[in-house]
Amino acid sequence: MGSWNLLNNRSTPPIAIHFGGDVIRMMQIQRSNEPTLHYAVEVSGTGHGIEAAMEGFLGKQCIVGLPSGDLLVQHVRVPIEASEKEIREQLIPHDSRWGNAEIRHLCVMFTGSGSQGNARQELICLGIDRNVMLQCVDDLEKSKLQIVAITAPIYASIRVFDQLYRRTENANRTSMLIEIEDKASMVMIAQGGNCVFANQFDTRSNSKSKSWEPIPSLIKVSAASEHGDERRGTMQPRGLREVDKNNGKANDQLVVELERCLRHHDALFPDRVVDQIIFSGHGANDTEICASIATKLGIAGYIADPSAWIAESAEVAGGPAWTTVAGMCLRYTEMAA
Repeated sequence: MGSWNLLNNRSTPPIAIHFGGDVIRMMQIQRSNEPTLHYAVEVSGTGHGIEAAMEGFLGKQCIVGLPSGDLLVQHVRVPIEASEKEIREQLIPHDSRWGNAEIRHLCVMFTGSGSQGNARQELICLGIDRNVMLQCVDDLEKSKLQIVAITAPIYASIRVFDQLYRRTENANRTSMLIEIEDKASMVMIAQGGNCVFANQFDTRSNSKSKSWEPIPSLIKVSAASEHGDERRGTMQPRGLREVDKNNGKANDQLVVELERCLRHHDALFPDRVVDQIIFSGHGANDTEICASIATKLGIAGYIADPSAWIAESAEVAGGPAWTTVAGMCLRYTEMAA
């Protein structure tokens, strides 16, 4: 799921290119049981530095991750047999850009009864304006790159989630994944490895400009509320290092939006509780702000660092800003095997 083009088998792992904010992150890993970084580089968001950066990569084939700010996300409830045209007609009143968008959707759940004629499906619809996509393709082809797939941050983040949490004891955990970039934030809720909620916010992060120091897989930035579900206190992920400071000022607008996301999830799945929050993206460099957000929500919070599971990447591609492009690498390298 998740690509706007099909990825065929190939001998060289594709180059992952993620457009995020003012920079473009590029990564390629070697195909093996233990993923190892081949090369990674960060270039200007204008795209002019891509061609020069290609000297360090193998091949010309790439998969592209579009920025959260350009992605359309909407939940809709439609009849089971709804056509693509009917789904689009429900989306356009929410945002006119759906009229000229490439659309992919995930089914979250079914409601009603077919025998009574009121059966419905709850969909997460993802879209990207065709003009935006064509401009992206044009810019990369000018650098002699061959695009084999275009994907969205939600899919790469879920792939990272799988890599971090696919363990027997917590396969059924429910996690909220938040990608915070300079111009937009993406939030997803996943039950195990299945995404059941997604939304995108046009909000500016409060992140500070500072470098990232290599650390273990996740930083624990907050503890769960004492009134939280028992699972929050008994099923913590392994290999976490706690951060003592929790004095950051949360982005209040983002907190309000996240509370709405939690209410939506709870209404759909009253028997499930969000056990943890995972922060990624450039904005997650500010651990104190992330800790403040998680504390206000009363849920244990952690910050992702993909260098923990991609060997030799800590010095050049460590920290939460590289989480999405790392997820793209992991997912599509496996598909190309």
